[in-house]
Amino acid sequence: MARNPKYMQVAQDLKEKLATYSYNQKLPTEAELVRMYDVSRQTIRVCLDILREENIIRSLQGSGSYYIGKQSVHESTMRVGVITTYISDYIFPSILRGIEETLTSNSYSLMLNATNNSVSTESQILLALNDKSIDGLIVEGTKTALPNPNSSFYYKLASMNIPVVFIHGYYNNLKHDNIIHVVTDDYRGGCIVTERLADLGHVSIGSLFKSDDIQGINRYSGYIETLANRGISIDDNNVMWFTTESRNTIINESNTNLIKMINSCTAIVCYNDDIAVELAGILASVPNTVKAICSFDNCLRPNLQNIDFFSLEHPKGELGDTAVRKLMNMINGSREQSVALDWKQLVHLS
Repeated sequence: MARNPKYMQVAQDLKEKLATYSYNQKLPTEAELVRMYDVSRQTIRVCLDILREENIIRSLQGSGSYYIGKQSVHESTMRVGVITTYISDYIFPSILRGIEETLTSNSYSLMLNATNNSVSTESQILLALNDKSIDGLIVEGTKTALPNPNSSFYYKLASMNIPVVFIHGYYNNLKHDNIIHVVTDDYRGGCIVTERLADLGHVSIGSLFKSDDIQGINRYSGYIETLANRGISIDDNNVMWFTTESRNTIINESNTNLIKMINSCTAIVCYNDDIAVELAGILASVPNTVKAICSFDNCLRPNLQNIDFFSLEHPKGELGDTAVRKLMNMINGSREQSVALDWKQLVHLS
């Protein structure tokens, strides 16, 4: 009787060894496997391809391969988990309405949770979801510009054939066929709002951006590139950063650096309308040189006197609807790709 090809023998032996691995444990490198089995690198690569196709391992370019276990058969529950940073505030009701309407039209129910942009709360919610059956997960990641300790939870869901769709932001290190994102094109958004201010003749354009969410980083990228393209100098003193925790300290009239900025700039780009509203309160109470503000979302209207205010309209319902439709396709076995949605019109509100 003919023996199995060498690569099949190695793959089978490697499967048996992996049975003792813990979830997400790293495999030996290709070079180590070559020495271990005394075979060619090509043979090892074929073996790893087999294990990937059987959803036993996942591989990350430049990092290596990791054990994720045999993909389990998932019985449909007709439930989808939804995790957002907030629920009733700001633009979230409109986004959640789009999610709920599309889920309901597909006969799915919704399990809703909020993290309040807390990494530990996100961990607790994911742990609880592991004890409940869901067919898919839509999640707005917490502090997506920073390394996140919950990656193994998302990989575990994906390896169980439970797809995950991130909205607004996403973790760059998560790479899996069952993990995608639906976001706004935040880099392009940063370009659009800064271009408008430059078109109005402003050459001293400050900014307030959020540094712990990837949206803020990408909007800042569009902002600085537009300034450079327009030949407008970039002054670090006119770029202010805040986080979830430092927001109230940074956007405060007792912050001397902020006061200096609003007295040296004629225009400000704000991370979103919520920040624009807070800035408006400060501008109303202290002397300043600001003549225009550009913001994101077209959700709130700040009370401004003699200051032009523009806001880039967020595709709220479309984002929620798109996330659900992609999730439904993945639940039904189709491959989906991540997408960055276009912003709507830039609205002049005052």
